[in-house]
Parts: sequence; structure tokens; C-alpha cells
Amino acid sequence: MKTTTETRRRFLFQATSSVGLMLTAPMIASIVSGCETDETAAPDLSGLTVVVADYPELSVVGGITTVILEGLNNSDPVFISRIDVNTYAVFSAICTHQGCQVFDIDQQADSVECPCHNARYAKSDGSVVQQPDSGEATDLPRFPSTFNSSTGILTINP
Repeated sequence: MKTTTETRRRFLFQATSSVGLMLTAPMIASIVSGCETDETAAPDLSGLTVVVADYPELSVVGGITTVILEGLNNSDPVFISRIDVNTYAVFSAICTHQGCQVFDIDQQADSVECPCHNARYAKSDGSVVQQPDSGEATDLPRFPSTFNSSTGILTINP
């Protein structure tokens, strides 16, 4: 048979263990939640950078290139167009008429063309210069950007 002292010790042990667990539970929950990652969270898109020298097409004013920058424009292609010595425009390469990809078919032309319905957009800013054969298109979405002439880096701020 157990003595009163043993029963009292067992009770005190269980009571202090329970209190200890209650006091540390929030801390444990905090540590566990800090280890979790939210894979659905949007990536930090501020300050996507492009080294302009990596694109020979942009070495001259009026040059344009098509690139895919992960996280920008739903990871669909964008145009980077050199407007003047230190100014670039960045805009979507997806036609606003029916979602086809727009191409720079003629490097000498002032516009890019959607091969699906012949809509044309200005290389300088993505504005509509020719509506599609049927329906209507709007200007291509443009992304704000800044160019650092000292580093040759174009920063795109979605």
C-alpha cells in the first residue's frame, strides 16, 4: 500500500508537469509555426534586375528584345525596348485581344505584331498602332522601370 507521502509526491509531480507543459506550449507552437513555409505566398517581386549588356539587341536606341522574367507578367514574355540612351520601356508581349504572344518580326519596323489577328503595337511603349482584323485590342500592360547608367542595370518594379 502506498503511503501518503508517495501519493503526495506523485500528485505534485503530475501537477508541476502539467503546469510546465501549459507554460511551454505557446513557445513550442511559436517555434513550429516559424518553421512552416507558405508556398502559396507571392514572391517578392520588387526590384527585378536585368543587366542590359547581356542583350545585344539593346545596344542601340530603338532596339528591342523579348525575355521571360520569373514572376513578372505571370512568367509570360515581356519586351524590353530601348527608347533613348538611358531610357527603357518594359511591357507585356501578350496581345490584349486574345492572349497570343506578340513578336518582333521586323527589327527595322516601329511596331511589333500579333500573328493571330495582325494587331500591331508600338515598340516604344506597347500602345496599339493597328487594331486586330476583328475585335479590339488595348495597349500592352507596361511595367515601371529605372535604369542605372553607372551599373548598366535595369530595375523593373512590377
